[in-house]
Amino acid sequence: MAEFNAEQIIDYIASAPKTTPMHVTLAGNIEKLTAVPAGVQAFLDVKTGQLYGDAARLSPWLDENRGAISQLRVETLGRNTGVPMLDISKVNARIEPGAIIREHVTIDDNAVIMMGAIINIGAKIGAGR
Repeated sequence: MAEFNAEQIIDYIASAPKTTPMHVTLAGNIEKLTAVPAGVQAFLDVKTGQLYGDAARLSPWLDENRGAISQLRVETLGRNTGVPMLDISKVNARIEPGAIIREHVTIDDNAVIMMGAIINIGAKIGAGR
């Protein structure tokens, strides 16, 4: 991943589209639901389902489908966030559960990141640290 200087970080955050990511778990009459909005990941079965997407797309859809939904749990994962989380599956380091790591972070091989760590855009974590 390319390293950012301070000015590039400021520009990136200022110009990044802001989203409010949501995770929705629902139960009900899935057959009666209207089409899931574009850009929303839907995992629907006969009586239950899970949806992942932006609140701007999901909230109106949920209101529209209240009659078909018998149980609902909505988790808002951020609010007007502009910097996504890093995909840690591709990092060759030890990263414990509960670490919060944003995109555009450099993590060298064999680094150790413990639970509760918060690593923001532009940070660099050296090898074996």
